[in-house]
Amino acid sequence: MSEYPKGLGDCIVCDMTFPQSPVGPLYTPDFEGAMDKRVKYGVTFTSLTIASDEPSVSDVFQWVAAARRHILERPEKYILVERVADIYRAKAENKLAVNLHFQGSNGLLGDLNLVEAYKTLGVGHMILAYNTRNFAGDGCHEDADGGLSAFGRTLVEEMNRVRMVVDVSHTSYRTSMEAIEHSSAPVIMSHSNARAVFDHERNISDDQAKACAQSGGVIGINGVGLFLSEARYDASPQIIARHADYLANLVGPDHVGLGLDSVDDIPYFLDNFANNNREKYRKGGYLASKTKTPSFAGPNIVPPIAAELETIGWSMTDIEKILGGNWLRVLQTVWGD
Repeated sequence: MSEYPKGLGDCIVCDMTFPQSPVGPLYTPDFEGAMDKRVKYGVTFTSLTIASDEPSVSDVFQWVAAARRHILERPEKYILVERVADIYRAKAENKLAVNLHFQGSNGLLGDLNLVEAYKTLGVGHMILAYNTRNFAGDGCHEDADGGLSAFGRTLVEEMNRVRMVVDVSHTSYRTSMEAIEHSSAPVIMSHSNARAVFDHERNISDDQAKACAQSGGVIGINGVGLFLSEARYDASPQIIARHADYLANLVGPDHVGLGLDSVDDIPYFLDNFANNNREKYRKGGYLASKTKTPSFAGPNIVPPIAAELETIGWSMTDIEKILGGNWLRVLQTVWGD
């Protein structure tokens, strides 16, 4: 783990959100190269986005099955995670531990029976709603915040039962707060930044951050320039560390992690996902301008983030938690042994 500050030793680094996949709507042409970069910069565990509120059970099942096959056919590189012990094993064997997740729950089409099936296939966490309204509740870009639906409440209960992590990134204020209140297990915000640092609808308020922490959950700082500052294209370690520092001071360093949400092939992503899903990006200027494309911090940003947190004054113990230890705790709590 060269480039990391001295004192971190051989810590485990977890990136809770990699919004690309070897298959499906978030397919990336050089998936293997993107994953190799994560290993190069010391990432031990990453969670792949397989679906993003696509309303098709058959498609989502096919994508999950194909992603599983891709990972399992490369045992020399990957370990498909079923329990936290798999992440520690990946570290020991110098492999990348991989889990799957959904950004939105429309892949259920209202059928709670599918939750356990997806969990069995490797979907470790699921966002309830992605930017807009779905069966479970409202997303963060809905004008009227209707909160969690009746189905959403039963969905949270079922996710708790099967030990799938409830994720409320991208959801509205009321949806997130009501999901946290209703959940019997820690709730996470896999890739959300502080609204007090930069006022964007995708970012979270202090109240949301405190509620997440009180549930035992973790907030993953993302590296998307649009959500980091008014500059929009600044995805530097300094601005990312500023969000981490703010939230760690607000709710404690035990409740902050990384969910970089980084896109490796930006032109491909824009042409084949973002531009085909414009209804999910109605606000905030998500798509490319005439002169610039969105900025995403890749895995190479992790060592400089750690160094910046050390400069700010955080201890090696706290930085190690932020880099991965806090995610390990939550996953152990929810997934169990």
